[in-house]
Amino acid sequence: MGNRVLGLLFVVLFLVMIGFSVLFPVEPYYIQLFGATSATMGWLTASFSLAQLIFSPWWGRLSDRVGRKPIMMVGLFGYALSMFLFALAQSIPHLFAARTLAGVLSSATLPTAMAVIADSTKPEERAKGMGLLGAAFGLGAIFGPFIGGVLGDVSIRLPFFATAGLSLVTCLLVWRVLPESLPPERRGMATAGESRFKAFQPDTTWLYAVAFLATFSLAGLETAFPFLAFDRLGATPRSVGYVFAVMGIAGSIVQGGLIGPIRQRIGEARMIQVGLLLSAAALALTAVSRNLVTGTLALALFAAGHGLIRPANAALVSQRTRVGQGLAIGLYDSMDALGRVLGPIAGGSLYLLNSSWPFLSAAVVNVIACGLFVAMALPRLAAPKEHEPADL
Repeated sequence: MGNRVLGLLFVVLFLVMIGFSVLFPVEPYYIQLFGATSATMGWLTASFSLAQLIFSPWWGRLSDRVGRKPIMMVGLFGYALSMFLFALAQSIPHLFAARTLAGVLSSATLPTAMAVIADSTKPEERAKGMGLLGAAFGLGAIFGPFIGGVLGDVSIRLPFFATAGLSLVTCLLVWRVLPESLPPERRGMATAGESRFKAFQPDTTWLYAVAFLATFSLAGLETAFPFLAFDRLGATPRSVGYVFAVMGIAGSIVQGGLIGPIRQRIGEARMIQVGLLLSAAALALTAVSRNLVTGTLALALFAAGHGLIRPANAALVSQRTRVGQGLAIGLYDSMDALGRVLGPIAGGSLYLLNSSWPFLSAAVVNVIACGLFVAMALPRLAAPKEHEPADL
């Protein structure tokens, strides 16, 4: 059953990421129709992520009580609705309203999917399962930007309508074929008096901190790079789509095929350290890029590094938590969302000052995250677990 669930979940997340990454090449152009700048783009992305920050733990905890499948369907349907409204926007306030709604509702999808993986895998296989999720995202990121660039050449609003339609199709797929991974007898066992702050235990607090810092740098990169590509590297929406496609290929190779062997060879903790340092080097290379080839290589290297961090970090949180998997992973996704709140604001604002600063500052953040992990998290992880991981 575990392999079947993971296979179906892979397809679902692949389609979700196509719908999400379709927007990458065209959104900077789209918002400029309303007189927006790179800083506005940062705040727009932050509004989406702020809603995710607030609601991801709530959706995760709710999935511990009522099951994973209905919550995932709410997220997919909500994202479809919000993207339809985004495509019809007529002003910047309309854009912010639609993007915030997208964050509120779509935040039900990813933590629930990660909880399904935790439900369906053994602890020692969890990093591989989380890597499979990342591989689905990476493959979706290969096709999504390419499709977005092509559709954007037809009509600047068409990619957003395409995203809405694809999310509805994915919602129907979940309804028809994805089995529920949390049986009724295991629902609600650990959630009645559970507070989200209980999840910040000594074993996991610094893992959450690393998740935030790694995503902070990723979000700043995603916001600033399209502007760098257009202003300095001579790119078009279609060529930016190709760059993100190469980035997706690199990430999917690492997470889909290499996570298992790498985890067996060096373990999750070393994977996180290597990933953070690779990401820092890639960001520094992005800052000094003067042509699209160098920029593409830098983003591919970044995807490889980030592809080591997320599955290893999420697996460790899942293994060490003493609360329900839905709540624990919802909080993990909330830390991701916090990074996506602050990262785009920092990246978009710094870009207005200097085109290299978003990438250099993000490189420093990754080095700091590696130092925090070595100094604070490793001693905790080396100690015996205070309690067995929660069953939920």
